[in-house]
Amino acid sequence: MAIGWYIVPYKRDTRFVRPVRYPAIDDYTDQIVAAGGQWAETEILGNRCIVKVRAPAAVLTALSSVYKRLPKDRLNDSLSDLPAAVKQALKEEVLDQGYTLAEIRARFGDDLGAYTLRDLLRFMATRRRKPRYDEETDTIHVDGEIQVCRSVESVDAEVV
Repeated sequence: MAIGWYIVPYKRDTRFVRPVRYPAIDDYTDQIVAAGGQWAETEILGNRCIVKVRAPAAVLTALSSVYKRLPKDRLNDSLSDLPAAVKQALKEEVLDQGYTLAEIRARFGDDLGAYTLRDLLRFMATRRRKPRYDEETDTIHVDGEIQVCRSVESVDAEVV
């Protein structure tokens, strides 16, 4: 079995009286579990979650064609050997989640290469926003109060 970390969006589920959100990786739960794998997640900003998946390499490859797979597989892996373009793409992902450039620079300076995957994921899991349903527009907004995220270490420990 192999391990992969992904950034996955939330989707809308309308099977209930009131629509709810769920991590889109759940669409692949049957495939992951049938292969003897598992996954766990923590919600982050930007209507996304960080997901750790343990599954055969072929399943991870299939997931990588749908979701953003992070370029390292273990929390203690250094980001130092990543090409500049990959580090820039990671920074752009964090910006797209809703963090500011000032927040990123305050935490990492100008180079993610001095840090580990754990450092990056901990930063992404600093906060999230509480979702709310607007019945008039039939829309789920993720703009509520700031909430604490589940720790990356908890996700890591659940999927071994």
